[in-house]
Amino acid sequence: MIKNKIFFCLMILLINKNIIAQDVVPSVSNILRYGDGERIFGSIKLKHRYFENLTDVRLSLLQSFTVGFRLLYDDPPEVGETFRGISRRFIEFNKDDIYLRAGNSSALFGRGLALNLFEDRGLAYDTWMDGVKFKYSPEFFNVSLLGGTIDFRDSVNIVRHETYKIRGGSFEVPLDEILFGFTYIYAEGNIPQGEVTSAIPPKNIKAEIPEFYFSLNLDELSLYLDWSRKWVNVTEDKTTSTGWGLYGAVSYLGDGFGITLDYKNYSFDILDPYGRYDLSRATRMLPFQNPPIVQKEHSYTLLTRALHEVDFNDEVGFQVDAFYSLDENTTLNFNTGFSSIHNRYQLNKDGFTFSEIVRDGNFIPTFEKEFFPYYELFIEGEHYYDISSAIRLAAAFREKTFFNEFSLDKSSIVTNSFVIPLQVQHVFSENYSLTFQSEHEWVSETFNQTEDKFFNHLITIINSFYSTLTASIRYEYTTSNNDVSGRRNWISGELGYRLMQSHVITLSFGIERGGLICSNGVCRYIQPFEGFRLNILSQI
Repeated sequence: MIKNKIFFCLMILLINKNIIAQDVVPSVSNILRYGDGERIFGSIKLKHRYFENLTDVRLSLLQSFTVGFRLLYDDPPEVGETFRGISRRFIEFNKDDIYLRAGNSSALFGRGLALNLFEDRGLAYDTWMDGVKFKYSPEFFNVSLLGGTIDFRDSVNIVRHETYKIRGGSFEVPLDEILFGFTYIYAEGNIPQGEVTSAIPPKNIKAEIPEFYFSLNLDELSLYLDWSRKWVNVTEDKTTSTGWGLYGAVSYLGDGFGITLDYKNYSFDILDPYGRYDLSRATRMLPFQNPPIVQKEHSYTLLTRALHEVDFNDEVGFQVDAFYSLDENTTLNFNTGFSSIHNRYQLNKDGFTFSEIVRDGNFIPTFEKEFFPYYELFIEGEHYYDISSAIRLAAAFREKTFFNEFSLDKSSIVTNSFVIPLQVQHVFSENYSLTFQSEHEWVSETFNQTEDKFFNHLITIINSFYSTLTASIRYEYTTSNNDVSGRRNWISGELGYRLMQSHVITLSFGIERGGLICSNGVCRYIQPFEGFRLNILSQI
């Protein structure tokens, strides 16, 4: 509260001085979200209402200074925790080779193996820092320094409140096409054990995370390597845990053709099944780390419902992504990914302990079921038959294996998903366009000798009038009898209106299915919802 008052006093002084000089450039955005309805759990319906309003204000002063704040009202929120007040405030200076920011900020060093501070409001995930960030970038090197606190409220898996003090920096040396980089992060953290209401005392940690990275950029070829190591000392346990992560990428871009190979080998906290499923353990990868997931993030709805959650503590895999232009109007896209854990664990005869069986060649993934393999193949064709009209047809196959390590009978569940999405976007005139999207999914879940098959179908129709009004309808159907909502069909409609080029108003009503949604490796189960939603987006 005291920091907020000091910030506002400084901001008012700066604003008053520069308003007189008529050298203030304001920028204001506002998002209002309201929903009223029910969350559905089979035959149980729970009343659910949320009201959220987010206002971001930025004032550019003297061309080099920026002052900003975020006024947030989440009471009650759709996801996450209730908040009313100022959730962001900062003062920023940026001129020539010097950048300085005090207050709340995001940050990314390398590819995030040591530090990646970001926010995803849709998943209620926020690791922004409150502190100071400095960067100096002369011709021959780049140096970044930061220090502050992270108030991480984990509501994705269980509700708890973690706090971290971090200090660190990054040093880069660019040499023509080559760049060498080094990062060092030191952190002290307080990690609750269990949920907020748990009586178990929290654990205090001290962590050190160095990181080395290298990039090479030629005319058609690029290469990137990133390695980090994590030391975590748990004060109460008087133990030290070590882990490491490796990420690599090589890309080739030719005339009408491009291909990228990504590789991950994340071993930040490899543990037996008891430790692996302990979400509150103090030795896991820390929330301010977030390396590349090396897995395609889809835009088609049925494919956004993830089968696989990336485990940064124990996962090895690769991804190949390529495109080929048949002509100036037609492009083929290809993506495949494959991952698994490194080693397997065998349940001992006592039924309570495990023995680790180290796999030869565990630097590459395997299809053996004991290693929880995940495989994905995606192919898409896109053709523009007019300047703004296009047709897209894709096919995707995904397979995920879950192995029951606690059972002596070596049982497993294998889930197969085959999806065919089709999208047609046609512009009839400058006043009207239509988008039609149909997605078909065939799912097979096999448990030992038992197989359950079902079908999902989603149709979306979007009409756009005069670039100001949109009307859409979405219908989804399944043959599954095991959906958490207890339903087999869902339908919803939406109206959108653009007002004066600065405001977008959206109204929706109906029944939404929900599902497991992942972004940047953060996953949350979105619960089924039946009711009314209002969104107003303003940009001034």
